[in-house]
Parts: sequence; structure tokens; C-alpha cells
Amino acid sequence: MYQKPFWGVRNVLFALALPACLTGCSGATAETDFQPVIDPAYTVQAQMEYGEGQKASLSMTRCADGVWDMTFSEPPALAGVVLTFDGNAVSASYKGLSFTVPKSAVGAKTMLLYVTDVLDSMAQTEQTVCTQKDDGTWQAGGDCDGGSYTVSFAPDGTLAGFAMPSQPLTVTFSEYICGTADLPEHTDAETTAAPAAS
Repeated sequence: MYQKPFWGVRNVLFALALPACLTGCSGATAETDFQPVIDPAYTVQAQMEYGEGQKASLSMTRCADGVWDMTFSEPPALAGVVLTFDGNAVSASYKGLSFTVPKSAVGAKTMLLYVTDVLDSMAQTEQTVCTQKDDGTWQAGGDCDGGSYTVSFAPDGTLAGFAMPSQPLTVTFSEYICGTADLPEHTDAETTAAPAAS
């Protein structure tokens, strides 16, 4: 008795559709208009590795566009030193006393300028296109004076990392805290009086 080839046709169609389903569920990266969390003012902890095995731990506070305070806790030679970036001026202080940027901080200062320039630029961008990775993080990339860079964000949108292979430079961020609009302003007089950067 002749039977209609119902099961055979259905199996063929299923076999043809299966690769498409697997491709769509493989966790491949996809670009989207995901918006990272970059507030006008915030503080974040940073673990930085740069140059030939140099490392530093610090707290980074964005006070306003182009205005940052960096407080070091490591290495011991820089513990307690605060670098203040105010536009093109960079000053250093320790327990309230201002001085020229120490030689041990010159390399870190240069690396941090790359980071702050990129983050300031992102804060002014209305929409940052990011790529979602398999681990749930997001990445945005571009080029600046130091070379190509990648900024990564945690699934909740907060800063997670920064990388600039050409330096080389990597920064791991944690403990993102949104700041307030009432942070102290840096006056022109303070900028003028600041010690010159080395």
C-alpha cells in the first residue's frame, strides 16, 4: 500500500533548518546600541599594568569634563600621591603639599592621559556602539594618539577594563560609584599655580 512521504519531507526540512537555528544560538558577538554607564562625575578603582611589567593601583575620580583626580595606593613609591588632570595641566600633591610630578609617576601619568582622554570622549558621545562578547561583557573600540584601544563594560554597563596593546597598557576597573554635580571646581588660579609636569 502506498504511503505519502510525509515523515520523509518533514525530516528533510528539519535537517535544513537545524544549522540556521544553531547559528542563531551560538553566542556569536553582535553590535548594538548598548549604552555604557559613564556619568558626568564618578569614582572607580583601577588596577593598571603598563610598560615593561610596571603596575599601579589607584582610585580615579572624574570631577568634570577633562578634570580628574588620581590617588595612588600602589606601588609604595607612589602611595598617597594624587595626580590632578585639569585640561592640559597636570599637578601632583601628597598630603596637601604640591610638587612637580615625580619621576616614578611620569610613565603612569602618560598612560592615564590616554585613558582619561578616551573616557572623556565617550562621556560626550550620545550613542556608543558596543559589541557584546560571549562572557556577557561589552566592548567599544577606536583609535587615539596612543594607538588602537578597547574599552570594556560589565553587563550592567559600568566600566570593566581598558586596553591599548601598542603601549602596552591594560586597566581593570571595579567599584564604580556615581559622583555628584557638587564636586569642587578647579579654578584658573589653581591651574596656573600648579607645578609643571615632568
